[in-house]
Amino acid sequence: MLAADKLLLTSTIRKNATELKGKELALHKGNFDAVGTQAAVLAGFAVVMVVEFHMPEEAHFALQGIYYVFAVITLVANLRCVAMTTCITVMGTGLALRGPDGSMVRAVEGMYKQRAIVFRSFGAGIVSCCLSVAVIAWIKMDAIPAAICTGAIAWTLFSIAKYTNFYMEFFKFNEDEVVSLDDILGADLVNKEAIVKQLGVGSDTLVRLLGSLTQTRREHTPDTDV
Repeated sequence: MLAADKLLLTSTIRKNATELKGKELALHKGNFDAVGTQAAVLAGFAVVMVVEFHMPEEAHFALQGIYYVFAVITLVANLRCVAMTTCITVMGTGLALRGPDGSMVRAVEGMYKQRAIVFRSFGAGIVSCCLSVAVIAWIKMDAIPAAICTGAIAWTLFSIAKYTNFYMEFFKFNEDEVVSLDDILGADLVNKEAIVKQLGVGSDTLVRLLGSLTQTRREHTPDTDV
């Protein structure tokens, strides 16, 4: 009886811990989906910038070259971001749901660690897109309007960098204080002492409580004849 109660308790705790970890997995997946969607939109703009834009014949060759360089950087950076977010979400969720014991923790931690490189690629696409627009202003406009547009784009880039840094500092937290479920979801956890330590109650009390709940459930479950 005690062995069965212990196994049931362990399974219940690990099931609840897995559900909590699944919320974190869904959070990361939603974040990557949002970034990937925006990167796909910017990649579409970049294709139009490369293919559909008709370069004036009188445009300076240096400006033409700079424009196409930034346009291609916009395209490849955003396509790279789309590819990474797609692979991370597909493979990460697949590992979490179909992998061996402990795969949920591995998938969530792996997705968390990949955020920085994805955000850097997305940021590079935004910056290069703004610079492409600034070059277009000097190609299509006179000096004064082009200078005004360039100033507006420079202010936009400065504002993006400023508020990105502000938000990073504002939402920053200490990694050592993060709630971790690794000790519960670890493959080596099936001993009563570790469970009791996590719950902070006495071993005998816990087993008696679980036994009474199990007995009550059995008493209220009607027997059926086959």
